[in-house]
Amino acid sequence: MPVCAEVHHSLQELSGTIRRTGEQNEDMAPSRVSRDWQDTNTIKKFLEERDPFECGQALYNIANGVHAQASVNVEKAKTIGETIIEKMIGVKVSDYSFKRKDQAVTLASKAAVKVDGESIQVDPMLLFQRLTLAAKSDLENALKYELCTFPPALFETPELLNEAQKSTLADALWACTNQNESLVPESVRHVVDGGALLYRIPWARGSSFSSIIKTYTDYVSKRYGEAFIVFDGYEGISTKDMTHRRRSKGKKGLTVSFTLDMCLSVSKDIFLNDPTNKQNFICLLGIKLREQNCQVFHSRSDADLLIVQKTVESAESVDTVLVGDDTDLLVLLIYHVNLDNHDIFFIPEPKKNSKCRTWNIKQVKADLGSFTCKHILFLHALLGCDTTSRLYGIGKGPVLKKFKGNSCLQQAANIFDSTLSTSANIESAGEQALVAIYNGKRDDSLDALRHKKYCEKVATSSTHVEPKSLPPTSAAAKYHSYRVFYQICQWKKSDSDLLPELWGWTETETGLYPTLTDLPPAPEDMLKIIKCTCTGDCTSARCSCKKNGMKCSPACNHCRGSACLNASIILEDEEASYEEEP
Repeated sequence: MPVCAEVHHSLQELSGTIRRTGEQNEDMAPSRVSRDWQDTNTIKKFLEERDPFECGQALYNIANGVHAQASVNVEKAKTIGETIIEKMIGVKVSDYSFKRKDQAVTLASKAAVKVDGESIQVDPMLLFQRLTLAAKSDLENALKYELCTFPPALFETPELLNEAQKSTLADALWACTNQNESLVPESVRHVVDGGALLYRIPWARGSSFSSIIKTYTDYVSKRYGEAFIVFDGYEGISTKDMTHRRRSKGKKGLTVSFTLDMCLSVSKDIFLNDPTNKQNFICLLGIKLREQNCQVFHSRSDADLLIVQKTVESAESVDTVLVGDDTDLLVLLIYHVNLDNHDIFFIPEPKKNSKCRTWNIKQVKADLGSFTCKHILFLHALLGCDTTSRLYGIGKGPVLKKFKGNSCLQQAANIFDSTLSTSANIESAGEQALVAIYNGKRDDSLDALRHKKYCEKVATSSTHVEPKSLPPTSAAAKYHSYRVFYQICQWKKSDSDLLPELWGWTETETGLYPTLTDLPPAPEDMLKIIKCTCTGDCTSARCSCKKNGMKCSPACNHCRGSACLNASIILEDEEASYEEEP
C-alpha cells in the first residue's frame, strides 16, 4: 500500500488545523476542547513513536508490529466496495445476498474461527460470551476449551505472547534483599552488554559511519576502559524473533551496503531493524573496540548467557561489573555466580536524571537463599520473559513470596530443573505450578479450576466475564510449560540440543511462532451454534441463534447480525460517551 508524500503533508496540515482550532475555541468550551486536545496529542505521540510512513509498502499493525498475511487486502476496500455495488445493480433486494468471499479481508482475520471449513471473523470476547451461553448445562466440559480464537490468558494476539513485565521481578528481588546501594571498588573490570550499548548512543542522519563508530569507542573508553564487550548474533531463526518484531513496532529495516566513509541516509531504527545491517555494523564496531584494547565477543544468537559466562569468568581474577539493562541478565547472574569468586556487581546503563540500582550479586544470593536462587530461572520463565508469556493478572512479586512456602510450586520447580524430565513430566508439573499460582487446591486440574473461577466471577461480578481473567486451559498450559522448560535449558547452557519445534514452537516461512493449543476453540457442535443460516427474519425456532437464546451476530450467513429481527439494536447518543465534569 504505497503512501504518498502528499498524504503525509496533509496529516501535518490537519494536526496544525486542530491545534489552531483548539486555541481559538478554548474559551468557548474548555472541558470539551481540553479533552479533544488531549486526544489529539495522544494520537500524535503514538504516531511519532510508530511512524507509518517509514516502511514502504508493508501492511502491518503499527500498535503491536504484527504484519498482514498475504490474503489481507483491506487496502483495496474502495475497489472491493465498488465491485459489490456493481453486482447489486439491477438485482432485487430480496434476491441479493452478500457473500463473505467478496468482503475485504482485514488483519482481524488472524483471529478467525473455522466452522465447517469456513473461516469466520468473530470478536474473541463476543465468541466467548456466545459459546458460554450455548454450553448451558455442559459448561464444565465446554470450559476445557478456550472458547476463544486464542488463549487470552497467555496471548495478546494469535501470534504474540502477552508481553512480559520483567522489571517487576527486579523490583520484587530488590525488596527481598537487605542491601542498600552497594559501593563498587575503584579497580574493577567492566563487562558490557553490546545490545544495550548499541541503542545507547544516538545517531545523527548524515553522519559518516566512521564517526558513528568513533562515538561508541570514545564512550566505552571513557566510561569502561579496557572492557569485555559481548554482542548478540543474528544467524538464522530464534525464539526471540517475536520479541524483536514487537520491539521494532512492525518497522521493517532496509538493507544498506555501507562502508566507513559513507554517510547514514536513513534513521537509526530503520537501519538497525535489518539484521544484516546490524551484524555488519557490530563486526566493524568490534574491530575498532579491539584496537582500543577491549575484548570483544560475538554470540551466534541471543547473548545473555554468554555475557553472564564472561562476567563469571572475569570474576575468577578480579572484581567485575556487568553493565546492562535486561532483567534476564540479573536473573542469570543470580543463578550462575559462584560465591567463591571475586565480587560481581550488576549496574544498568546510566541514564540522564535516573537513579540506577547497584546490585551486589553475592549479597543478593545470600539474602534470597540457595533454594530460591537454584530455581530463579524457573520462576522467571514461568511468569513471563522474552520467549514465554506473562500470565494475565498474575504479578511476579506475590508469586516470588508464595514460592518460599508453597510445596506444590517447589516440587514443580525441581522437575523443571531436572535434565531427566520428559515432556509428560513437564506438562504435569507445569499444570501443578499454574494451579498453585491461581490459588487452586492441590488436587485441582486447570480445567476444573477454570470452571470454578468462571462460576465465582459470574456470581460476584457486575460486568461480563473476560476470558483472559480465567486460568488457561490444560491444553494451552501444556505448550506454555514446554516453552518454559526450553528457555530454562537455553539459560543453563548455550549448546542445548533441544529442538524448539518439540517444545512449544512452530516453524513457519517467517520464523518461529508460539504454539497456541492442540484443541479447537470449542467442540464442533458448539461452533455451529454461533451462527445461523436463516434466510428469513430469524424469529422462528429454526434459527439456531434464537433457539439458543442468542442474538444474531456478524458471523451469521445472511443477516450478518443486523438485517433481521433477532439482531442487537443499540441506540446510543453520541454525547452520552462524555461525562459532564462537575
